[in-house]
Amino acid sequence: MAEHIDDATARFLGGVMPVIVGTRRRNGTVKLNPAWYEFRDGHFWLNSWRGAYWLAHVERERQATLLFVDPQDMYRVVHVEAGLVRTATEAAGAHMDRLSHRYRGEPYRARFPQQRVVIELAPRSVRSTLDRPSVRSTLDRPSVRSTLDPR
Repeated sequence: MAEHIDDATARFLGGVMPVIVGTRRRNGTVKLNPAWYEFRDGHFWLNSWRGAYWLAHVERERQATLLFVDPQDMYRVVHVEAGLVRTATEAAGAHMDRLSHRYRGEPYRARFPQQRVVIELAPRSVRSTLDRPSVRSTLDRPSVRSTLDPR
């Protein structure tokens, strides 16, 4: 069952940033890959190509771990344990173009002979630091600055 994502987290996930996708290899070690994504209808939509190791791991294990880091403040993160809903090749090229427009403002130019694959993931568990005071805002307080200032 998909976990509900609150409005503040959904707004954060609607921002443009890469996601770090964690998958498990057969030997139990973790593989980490950056990827483009979109969050819509409560699910995460990613794109890969048939033959990518991380895609094979997701399809075998039926799950992935997603880490989203605020590009402006690395202490603001969302960590999602997600289950695989489906993978599909239909309209995967168009989906990659949509992601490219989101991230680069233009259609996807790198066309490979491998088949593109859309990956749909549903959140099972969501943890975040979005509701905690930012380290940046804490360091900006005069009392903290004065203790850190070596002068």
